[in-house]
Amino acid sequence: MNRVGIGLVGTGFLAEVYARCYKRIPDAEVVAVFSKTEAHAKAFAEKYGVDSWHTDYEKMLKLDEVDCVNICLPNYLHAEATVASAEHGKHVLCTKPLATTLTDANKMLGACERAGVTLMYGENWLFTPGVARVRTLIAEGALGKLLAVEAREQHGGTHSPYATTKRFCGGGVLLHMAVHPIGLILDLMRRPVERVYAEIGNLLHEIEVEDYAVLLMRFLGGGSGIAQSNYITKGGMQDRVEVYGTEGMLFLDMTHVSPLRVYSDAGYTYVVEKASTSKGWTFPVLDETIQYGFQAMLEHFTQCLLENEESKATGEFGRKVLEVVFAGYESAMKKQAVPLDLKPKKG
Repeated sequence: MNRVGIGLVGTGFLAEVYARCYKRIPDAEVVAVFSKTEAHAKAFAEKYGVDSWHTDYEKMLKLDEVDCVNICLPNYLHAEATVASAEHGKHVLCTKPLATTLTDANKMLGACERAGVTLMYGENWLFTPGVARVRTLIAEGALGKLLAVEAREQHGGTHSPYATTKRFCGGGVLLHMAVHPIGLILDLMRRPVERVYAEIGNLLHEIEVEDYAVLLMRFLGGGSGIAQSNYITKGGMQDRVEVYGTEGMLFLDMTHVSPLRVYSDAGYTYVVEKASTSKGWTFPVLDETIQYGFQAMLEHFTQCLLENEESKATGEFGRKVLEVVFAGYESAMKKQAVPLDLKPKKG
């Protein structure tokens, strides 16, 4: 393979982010797009210069020019789309969460393993410029031995029924949002999780799933992690990380890093994801595709396919994140810590 042909599955917000990123990658091209709604598929293809658009997923998967599929669908469709893609010999990049159940995650891993195709877990936090710098500081020994990582993603809520209806999303903020901080904590601590304790509930929104979650991880051999997510935070997206070690600590704000300051009485179009107002003093993001790691993630995915290398965020890693999440749900139900099975998993 000397060029990667991308099939985008979905035409929503994330698919648009991906399409903009691929425009900057010389070795990759979005060659087809799928949406079950014809108007959406056609409009997306015209907007981003994609030659082939489809409302039949199977037909798109039969195209020889499609080497891999990027899944940007509601959570409950991740497993079905991944298995179908693998059965057609297509590599897969699946956005978070990997699936809505561990059973579905195992089906995805098994299908990709049998087909000999790559399954990458789309965890963009691992590829942000801030996290890249954090890794170099840790590697240099600036913090000494890591003792604890605390991370959070939170905002004021979503209007999408796919994120608040349990049959579509599989769970609330613990599954839909906290997978970001959980994934980063696992990546930085590099130790197996021994036990999990979580508190979840609804503090503000009357929805089917939780709007607030705090999850504590204790690691084998020492160390802890705390992941927080909620739909009760005003002012737009908040992505933050704190890392504590024997020789130091650091604080990373992945959201409010813009050098641009704007004052406006009239307001303007866009400040940052989920921000409800643009009046007064604001700090608009410059390019979320870079700031939130999407560009680097897709460049990494493309390079892995071209060089036949393993990604930094494998499907197996995505399943490990889910193991922590579902241990958290069990803990919240039982109101006690839940141990994780540390035995090696089979696909």
